[in-house]
Amino acid sequence: MRKMILSGSACSENLTGVGQMGAVVSNQTDMKRLLNSTTVQHRAGAWIGLQRDWRWSQSGVEYNESKWSETQPNNLKNQENCVWLKMKDDKWHDDSCSNSYKFICYDAQYKSGKAFYISDTEKTWTDAQSFCREHYTDLISGVNQLKDFNTQRQNDENQPFWIGLFRDSDWSWSDGSSFSFRSWDTDEPKKTCAMTTLNGKWSSDDCNNTKPFFCYDDSVILINQSMIWEDALYYCRDHYRDLVSITNQDDQRWVQERAKMASTPHVWLGLRYTCTLDFWFWVSDETVHYKNWGPSQPGDDCNMSGAMDREGTWVKKIDDDHQLNFICSKNKPAECN
Repeated sequence: MRKMILSGSACSENLTGVGQMGAVVSNQTDMKRLLNSTTVQHRAGAWIGLQRDWRWSQSGVEYNESKWSETQPNNLKNQENCVWLKMKDDKWHDDSCSNSYKFICYDAQYKSGKAFYISDTEKTWTDAQSFCREHYTDLISGVNQLKDFNTQRQNDENQPFWIGLFRDSDWSWSDGSSFSFRSWDTDEPKKTCAMTTLNGKWSSDDCNNTKPFFCYDDSVILINQSMIWEDALYYCRDHYRDLVSITNQDDQRWVQERAKMASTPHVWLGLRYTCTLDFWFWVSDETVHYKNWGPSQPGDDCNMSGAMDREGTWVKKIDDDHQLNFICSKNKPAECN
């Protein structure tokens, strides 16, 4: 379902340049495929798509600009996942979320006659977030809110104030996949983006450093539109290649990852039943050898097609009775260069 590609030193990027194409490694087979796709020289320090993202507490505010203090963020002891602001120099510092500081709330409703509330008491980051959400809107979030705050504040206190910037302690794949496979080297990952090492294990580094990188081009795509099966088939053939076929466990895993992101409980597959010949077939002409039907399926019917739920189980559906998201197979993967 995927093609692994290495972008060499001539077109090296930091991980933010990789975007949604950073290689996702779901198991040891993927890891071997990745290592076999390149030379030892490049293998020793190439980005993969595993990272720990900074995000703002307030929903809908994107993290796209930063004002870190020099040497920050440093993730001391691999435990600093929340951020405070020093008003005196208007710079950010990462720190342990369990420490207690004063904090700044954003008030979209101007309940106190002002857009911002500065606390007099100290709380942990999580408690500060809960307080702001209960009494105001949220912890101050985003560069624009911070700029507005700077024009309204009346002091330059030289002490930390929690702001709404944080990151999850868990690592996540750049395409949103939920695979739990990890292959860390003996040293604990301390930075925020993952890379391969000479021994085939993973290490981490600052995401802004420049390295070669592994890409993958997923050959399936989730369409978040709801259609009956026949319309989904024509859509895939008009815009991509076909409704997706699943011929082995590897295909199953990758289609299942896409199904988890659907807005409907099931997604259409390219699986169809023929009454004339009395068997199931893939519309792309592959034979149905691999199967993952759920228990207690209804009997076969002339108007039945196959769908998948978010857990990866196949189910039989009457075509015209259901409008579902669907998964298309794509044409030849694009090169990453």
